[in-house]
Amino acid sequence: MALAPAFVVVLAGGTSRRLGGVDKTALDVGGRPVLVRLLDDLAGLPLVVVGPRQDVGRDVLWTREDPPLGGPLAATAAGVATGLSEHPDARVVVLVAGDQPFAGTAVASLRTALGPDVDAALGAGPDGRPQPLLAAYRLAAVRERLVGDTHGRPVRDLVRGLRTVTVPVAPGTALDVDDAADLETARRLARQDPARRPRTADRPTLPLSPPQGPAR
Repeated sequence: MALAPAFVVVLAGGTSRRLGGVDKTALDVGGRPVLVRLLDDLAGLPLVVVGPRQDVGRDVLWTREDPPLGGPLAATAAGVATGLSEHPDARVVVLVAGDQPFAGTAVASLRTALGPDVDAALGAGPDGRPQPLLAAYRLAAVRERLVGDTHGRPVRDLVRGLRTVTVPVAPGTALDVDDAADLETARRLARQDPARRPRTADRPTLPLSPPQGPAR
């Protein structure tokens, strides 16, 4: 079955207080910055990066929420608006946090999990918690949630009430670089396999929420 047309929004504009305020997306992991490593695994899909411009070695669309540092929902709204302006036929948006160096390997499984009765497919690491910033969403189900004042609102507002499934992903795939320990883990994974591409038998599990009528 052909996958619905999609683009990816990467959120890369947050702060990194637990890493001393450095740009964690620029930190080296196995010879490549975190963001570059992520974007390399996302090659083949249109890419929108929400955050300060930097050299990532490929063509991407750049945007920022206004005002900057408005939180992940505001950044998502800015990214989706930019993506749709260039790709109006898209039916799906994949959201990924820019500090997840290995998350790109989950995108195909997330898109595949969007069955006809599913609005969002959310990745979940070993702790089993669904991650709204490692997820694929049907645009018809979320566009109205991204209009108006999104500044400071939690990204969970994007998911609330949707028909969702979880997609288990490998620990390395779900890793986000929040602190020094996470950074060392990412570097260790990259040393073990310089072309690090975590693999897992990703598959949807039981819905997190029951169907609530036809998709919007």
